[in-house]
Amino acid sequence: MFARSAFISEFPGRWVLYWLILPNLAFILMWLIGGPPMVPIFLRCGIAALVIAQLPWVWVKRTSLVVMASWSTFYYVSTMFNINPTQYNVLLSFLLEVRPMRSPEYFVGAVALIGSIVLALRQAPHVARFTSPMPYFLAVVALMVLLTGDYLATSSTRGSYRGAPPPGTEFASAVQQGGITGPDVHRRHLVIVMVEALGVPTGATEQALFSADWNREGWNASYDVTSGTVPFYGSTTRGEMRELCGRWANYDQVAEFAQECLPARYAQQGYETHAIHGFASSMFDRENWYRQIGFGSVMFRDELIQQGLSSCAGVFEGACDREIPALIGARLKQADAPQLIYFLTLNTHLPVGADAGLGTAKCALGSAEWAERYPQVCRLFLLHHYLAEEIDLLAMDIDLPPTDFLIVGDHSPPFFDRTNRARFDGENVPWVMLRHRSDQPGGGINVLLEPAIL
Repeated sequence: MFARSAFISEFPGRWVLYWLILPNLAFILMWLIGGPPMVPIFLRCGIAALVIAQLPWVWVKRTSLVVMASWSTFYYVSTMFNINPTQYNVLLSFLLEVRPMRSPEYFVGAVALIGSIVLALRQAPHVARFTSPMPYFLAVVALMVLLTGDYLATSSTRGSYRGAPPPGTEFASAVQQGGITGPDVHRRHLVIVMVEALGVPTGATEQALFSADWNREGWNASYDVTSGTVPFYGSTTRGEMRELCGRWANYDQVAEFAQECLPARYAQQGYETHAIHGFASSMFDRENWYRQIGFGSVMFRDELIQQGLSSCAGVFEGACDREIPALIGARLKQADAPQLIYFLTLNTHLPVGADAGLGTAKCALGSAEWAERYPQVCRLFLLHHYLAEEIDLLAMDIDLPPTDFLIVGDHSPPFFDRTNRARFDGENVPWVMLRHRSDQPGGGINVLLEPAIL
């Protein structure tokens, strides 16, 4: 009875509330929905909070709380979008360009985060310092409970947060598996489309929708169609390094291997090389490293809008993906030399809202029950469907010169909701290769080239 009374009377409830719970409240609330594992950060910040709370200086306590809250938020956002937390420049670019007020998920999360931290800053510095060993012991117990709760809440999707490959991971890419590491003897045009958040579906409805878009029967009349999957690590730029430069790397490392990248190799073989992306050229410094790796021309949001393309809203506002295939087709038809065109899509950055401008105000894919249960997934597939329709029109255009197409995902859809996230393979992305049949009329120019291997 005495032990129980001492346990209750010495339990550091105010410390637990203001130093442990409130600074992490937004992340704890996400347990109900999803989110990345936070055990390493909770452990470090919890131990630091235990020490700092015993100091006598209020300003030190408040400063420390701000630092810990900032680091936790930085880690959470980075991991959510498969950005390596050590890539400060990548996350900074992301945060400067994102439009969170267009997403209720971002807005609610920001309100919860800011409100809880402000309250902690007001109250935590005034929590009484511990005067016996028992509160320290009980504080550690409370921290262990927090760590256990996070571990259990995030266990089902923990493996889908993959910022970087483990050392020694064997490399694989769609470019490699599709056999387009260099031009073949036919010197056909090549279009590579990297599709934002194109994942490998695991649910039956999602698999059917994916197959309808990316396994079209009509393609077999003009193309040899192959497909497969490759592992992904990190965010979109890591996917670009995987496919364009044939390695697991960060884009800020391109100076070390720029001339080995796919655009440079094709340019050396006489190809004109072009990159198209509907967002700002400054995002992730693409205006610079795209040219470093061999793209002779680049087109971003401003140039595309000036050419008359529509602007599509979303958390990243830019040119509409579905209008770009027609632009690619016009370039291919006018070309006097073989073309390598790389198109990185934009509009399916998550979360995808119900937006009339995007064409997602109402989603009627799949069954009514499925669309109602998974509205975010439905809207994602709807935007992918719009894109697939335009790629189909381009590929099946009888006036299009012989062209090969590679369609590949950058990373699995990074849904907040674990239920949505679990509808996709958390380790691999799909690719589809359309290789124009050389026995078709105008199948290509039979010129022998030196082999190029990434």
